[in-house]
Amino acid sequence: MPSVSRLSAIAITALALFLLLAGGASAQCPGNLAANFSFEEGLYKGETVGTSLSSWLSVNWLPWAILGDQTYNREIEYFVVDAAVLEEGAYRVHHGRYAQKFFSGFSTHHAGFYQRVPVVPGQRVTFSIWVQIATGQDTPVEWGLPVSDLEEPGNYKVWAGIDPYGGTPVGFGAFPPASTIWSAPVIDRETRMYTADGHAYDGWVQLTVSAIAQSNFVTVYTRGNPEFPVKNNSSFWDDVCVVASAPPPPTPAPTNTPTDTPVPSPTPLVTDTPVPTETPVPTETPVPTETPVPTDTPPASPPPPTETPVRTSTQLLTDTPVPTDMPTATDTSVPAPATVVTAVTPAPAAPSGGLSIGLLLGVGGVGLAAVAYATARLRQRR
Repeated sequence: MPSVSRLSAIAITALALFLLLAGGASAQCPGNLAANFSFEEGLYKGETVGTSLSSWLSVNWLPWAILGDQTYNREIEYFVVDAAVLEEGAYRVHHGRYAQKFFSGFSTHHAGFYQRVPVVPGQRVTFSIWVQIATGQDTPVEWGLPVSDLEEPGNYKVWAGIDPYGGTPVGFGAFPPASTIWSAPVIDRETRMYTADGHAYDGWVQLTVSAIAQSNFVTVYTRGNPEFPVKNNSSFWDDVCVVASAPPPPTPAPTNTPTDTPVPSPTPLVTDTPVPTETPVPTETPVPTETPVPTDTPPASPPPPTETPVRTSTQLLTDTPVPTDMPTATDTSVPAPATVVTAVTPAPAAPSGGLSIGLLLGVGGVGLAAVAYATARLRQRR
């Protein structure tokens, strides 16, 4: 019957093979800008950059940490995991042979590591990294492998960050710049995974964050922070990927597209506004006076008759003498003078008989004189 240690070795080998195959595919990152992205290129003593004497870091990476007391934010330990040395080493490495670890025991910490990466301003830079959490007051074994104690965990949280301005902490013991953009956190219980036959193990999860570069460098950060000071608070980090997309094309300046200028319609001529005439002020209507009542007009008495004047006797005309000196024409028959008949209108009866006879005699005399005058004139012409 195989021993427990042999069973553990078989389980570790099988799980490691599974993780290596899965991790090998996901470790590919075309155009990776990070230096020593797989932590395979060597290590150095952390004391040269401010850590404890026992710390080791992968080259091209720098530590940061908040320093507190022996229980909370205790000075952190950094260690480069070698899958060829540790019994569960392949389990704690995502791809290749090495991974970066930091941890504290019976205490909390707030720490990580970082690297500045050259980029072009305006590029969208995306940073991703794989992480595994091991935490808890106890160390349960599942299928011969150590797993986190989720009954009494440290509530360990992890983040990935990127500072688009390329800022760095002012020194070991200081927090990253406030301009750093962080991913959503992942907590220990979210990394618990199971094999096909139901065995639990601490899984690897990928954290990702992106930002628009505001400088010629960006700084990528890892961050781990357990809440409770349990026996074991550890995190393992591997396979960094930093890629940058081409900067967006500049926004073209707007061009002035000529548009048809509408022809203005002719403005109507302003006509003279008639000046309003003054409205005559109505005069007061005279109050009609009372019409006098006509009085009785006495009947007019006829005028007295005028006296008719009595015609006086008219002097009788005497015969006009006929001139004798006019020569008498010969051989000319002279027609007999026409007899002029004069109608005599009888005069109204006079008051007395003597007046009627005188009037008649006067009229006859006038007629005879007229005839004699006409005859004389005719003779003179001849």
